[in-house]
Amino acid sequence: MRLINTTTLTLQSFMLPVSLLPAYAILSHTWYPSPDDEVTFQDFTSLPPHQLEKKKGYAKIKQTCQRAKKSGIKWAWVDTCCIDKTSSAELTEAINSMWAWYRGATVCFAFLEDLEPVPKGTVGHGHGQNRHGQNARNSQIAPGEQWWEEDGGSNVGSNVSAATGSGTGSATSSHSQAGRMDHLSHDEKVSRFKTCRWFTRGWTLQELIAPSRMGFYNSKWEFVGEKSSLKQVLAEMTQISESVLENSGLLPTIPVAQRMSWASWRVTTRPEDMAYCLLGIFDVQIPLLYGEGEKAFVRLQEEIVKETNDFSLFAWKTEKGSGTPHQKHWGILAPSPKEFATCRDIENWGNPLYNAECLITSKGLRFTPAPGDGLRSGSSSYRLKGTYILDLGCYHRSEKGKAIGVVLQQHGSDLYCRVMPESLPMWPTGPEQQPVLRKSRVFYITKTVSPVASTMLGSSHRWAFDLSQVFAALAEIKFVPQQSQFQPEESWDAERMLFLSQGSRNFQCCATFVTTRKSGLGALRILVWCHLHLVPGGEGEAQTSVKVEFDPPTEGETDGDGFVKCKGKVARDAYEGQPVFRVLIEATTSKFRALPTIMFFRGTDDKMARKHQMYQQEKVAAAAVGRERYFNSAAASMSSSTVGK
Repeated sequence: MRLINTTTLTLQSFMLPVSLLPAYAILSHTWYPSPDDEVTFQDFTSLPPHQLEKKKGYAKIKQTCQRAKKSGIKWAWVDTCCIDKTSSAELTEAINSMWAWYRGATVCFAFLEDLEPVPKGTVGHGHGQNRHGQNARNSQIAPGEQWWEEDGGSNVGSNVSAATGSGTGSATSSHSQAGRMDHLSHDEKVSRFKTCRWFTRGWTLQELIAPSRMGFYNSKWEFVGEKSSLKQVLAEMTQISESVLENSGLLPTIPVAQRMSWASWRVTTRPEDMAYCLLGIFDVQIPLLYGEGEKAFVRLQEEIVKETNDFSLFAWKTEKGSGTPHQKHWGILAPSPKEFATCRDIENWGNPLYNAECLITSKGLRFTPAPGDGLRSGSSSYRLKGTYILDLGCYHRSEKGKAIGVVLQQHGSDLYCRVMPESLPMWPTGPEQQPVLRKSRVFYITKTVSPVASTMLGSSHRWAFDLSQVFAALAEIKFVPQQSQFQPEESWDAERMLFLSQGSRNFQCCATFVTTRKSGLGALRILVWCHLHLVPGGEGEAQTSVKVEFDPPTEGETDGDGFVKCKGKVARDAYEGQPVFRVLIEATTSKFRALPTIMFFRGTDDKMARKHQMYQQEKVAAAAVGRERYFNSAAASMSSSTVGK
């Protein structure tokens, strides 16, 4: 870290951690529109003083050093001349260290170049009362307190208060009070600050939060006020809580989405800086790659995911009509901070540490749900057909008691993407008010989705097997939905009742439905096998087949007691604009159902009936073992024949 000697105005390098550096003052400012007006490292070390005086930015350096020197601070830091920006390594180190440098400074001077002095004779409305009804002057200045004078009339030696304007003395000059806004009302202070460019820039966000002592100066370098005395005004303007402005150590307790919202309306000259200026806010470091554009913000979010399980990071929303027209599918990561504009009152339900495990992979974000948790049905409560909901474990303070989630759609092999990003579903958290739990297995959500990739995802259900008619047919024979099984499970879309074959040229799947049989004869499983084979050379040559089996196997088209008949076939159809295979099943119950053998003995010979019942139970138990072997063998055969996953 290079520091400016406030007496000689020369640079000196310190190879020390921040905690061991000598006391130094630091400048927070906005760059002039023309880069040539600022003093670079090369300018400061090579140009003579009379040449430096010609640059507008040199005045900021001199003013910073003068104020630091008057308060007994020997060193100062200004970003324009203390960083050699021609060195990518040094620039990377500086940006990743910026938060620590501002937090470690003895005092920070915030120069608001476009804040004009309050006109003489201006009287604020409300006689200078703040929003709590207190006199603003009396609430900020202790008796006998004096503000630092431009002419040096209040030489307070090593007292840092002289630098920020909060020194003590026996007299107060009219000159030292020229820039103060104590006599203005709270709303008038907010109105004046809102005109300042300093509050709209990305880099000044961390420069506002990090320093423990900070003074504001107007365009004439007249002292305006200290951060501690202006915290109510600053909190209203920036939506940053007063507690965080007073103590930046509380940042980790603030939800990620809420911190992102602070930057939602700020801007930077280069798109990459919108991510780099937030490194300190989230206590992460990433390499600098200028030229990558908005990908930098994606990398920032990936780094945040590695450090915290705070799912409020995914609680962003897009504005209607934003992005590429007709883009339906999105990733789980936000394109920019502006999507967090509605997250200013986001709070977490509890400690994010106990949320589902989330990892960054090449396939997307990998989620491992906690027991009893996972993806919930979007159609059961919100009529969002064919969608799932991921609970983010957070809520809006204005909607306390309602959980927040994001809407997802499956695209095969446990892969999901976000849809309808302009809305966040909310639901009460009371008993039996949660959306129906659909999947509690590991799943993946795409990180980002480009417009081109969105179009491709829109066809991910191409050549899927549609089992909606199968469910309708088997409903007549009262199958048990909770015991139904679908293999491969990662390809089953329960909300749309589709087996997604995307990515496979040779795909095989099986849906198992369990029906209730007569007492003493156990359960019957109906297996619907579907097979797809795409002939090389064209998808139009797709070959499909459907086979219906009974477990345990039976002769003919009915089971032993004439319980049900099933026939299956496949027909080409269309679903959401894509060709699919609709599986058709004819399932009927026998009109002349044979009575179970147990009924024949009833009332004639109880001993014989019981003996026969025991025989039947042993037979059923032996058949159950055989059925498990049969089903496991068939499932293994199906898995080995499925390729292209």
